[in-house]
Amino acid sequence: MMISFRGRGWIVGVITVACLLVSDLWTSIQFHDSNYYARNGWPKLAAFWVAAGIVRWMLPRAEEDEQLGVQELTAQKPALRERDSFLLLPVKYWPLVLVALGVGFYFVRS
Repeated sequence: MMISFRGRGWIVGVITVACLLVSDLWTSIQFHDSNYYARNGWPKLAAFWVAAGIVRWMLPRAEEDEQLGVQELTAQKPALRERDSFLLLPVKYWPLVLVALGVGFYFVRS
């Protein structure tokens, strides 16, 4: 199996998988049931939304100069760049995709 990414886009996949694994581990410890994660949709919803928040936080931010009306990138170096992509989709769209996946998996029961 081959996963397509450009630049640092692979970070999106790592963050998403890590959030899903932590959610699975946390729910099995918290509820003393190793199948709780599989039977309920909210742990997946929460994991995807946390992953979306982390990815969004790692994207470059543009600040608008109120006096000039010009947008400039902030001085901090973001972990993800505009040209990075994951599964042929630019990383700037991945927070929305992850939110949508969370909603979708909320309704999917195994």
